[in-house]
Amino acid sequence: MLSVELRKRLRDYELEVAFEVAPGRCHVLIGPTACGKTMTLRMIAGLERPDAGRVSLNGQALFDAERGVALPPERRHVGFVFQSYALFPHLSVLENVAFGLRARGTSSREARDRAREVLERVHLPGVEHVRPGRLSGGQQQRVAVARALAGNSDVLLLDEPMAALDTQTRRRVRDELRSVIDGLDVATVVVTHDPVDALTLGQVISVMQEGRLCQTGTRQELLARPRNEFVAEFLGLNLLRGEAQSTESGLTEVRCGEQRFYSLQPAAGPVFLTCHPSDITLSRERPQGSALNVLHGRVVSLSRLGAATRVALVPEGVAASNGSTLVAEISHLSEQELGLHEHDEVYAVFKASATEVYS
Repeated sequence: MLSVELRKRLRDYELEVAFEVAPGRCHVLIGPTACGKTMTLRMIAGLERPDAGRVSLNGQALFDAERGVALPPERRHVGFVFQSYALFPHLSVLENVAFGLRARGTSSREARDRAREVLERVHLPGVEHVRPGRLSGGQQQRVAVARALAGNSDVLLLDEPMAALDTQTRRRVRDELRSVIDGLDVATVVVTHDPVDALTLGQVISVMQEGRLCQTGTRQELLARPRNEFVAEFLGLNLLRGEAQSTESGLTEVRCGEQRFYSLQPAAGPVFLTCHPSDITLSRERPQGSALNVLHGRVVSLSRLGAATRVALVPEGVAASNGSTLVAEISHLSEQELGLHEHDEVYAVFKASATEVYS
């Protein structure tokens, strides 16, 4: 078990984190640039010294400010995979993986045997004598993971593992890395700024903002029940606050300022209401029929991401405490058919069954 409880004063804020990771589990730290994610990894690895706190692995202190314990990186059994992978281009895959062992005095034969063993663990047999430049991005990543594990590491740290990959390669490599991590018996901590990476790789996810863990939970818990607007926005959800009450029809009505929303879930009193952008449809005219959740608003931005367009709009009549925008995710074809531009007025519609309401 990796236990982390650390504090460190940085230039703009104080970093303060606490979490645990069991062997065979993957914990993802996600947040914007400069929120303290990578610094947390570096303190766990012993590359940076915390101001206070403790890091322990299976009950042994790697760092303990009160007791004056601060093991050097080479004694922590922690493997670190950097953003760039940092592979030596002039060495073969086998020599890259064995490099750290050789540097610590392991015999050449033992180091090579160990390198072959970990290459099997990350599903890379048969490339021992190939140089990294001839491998795909995903293969290079697995070589870097193998090198991190070669020293009998009990902890694997990965800093932005997809950062060195182009957009077309990311999905395949992300799935490959998930497969590798799932097969390991070590505690894994991954740092990323990409929600898709976090939701794919993490069994437990912590959302970070300015050195603090805003919310920690499983991917299902975070997607279903974000606790504040920052978490919801980072995970690509719409989050509203309001007052809930039941109606005679059996629906729950949630009042957000002048606007009323409806949900199938029972609730009363102050609540959060979430809706995924992909569950929202847009139209130029007010929709006819039985649609319950209808908003009128003005488009403030359009962002084309992959096969979809994310449309941010400022809704009318929603309480100011709910932030300034609501986001819909529509196909490029729908965007073209609607002829959307910034400042256009549109109606946003979503079903009562598409909402999650909770206190």
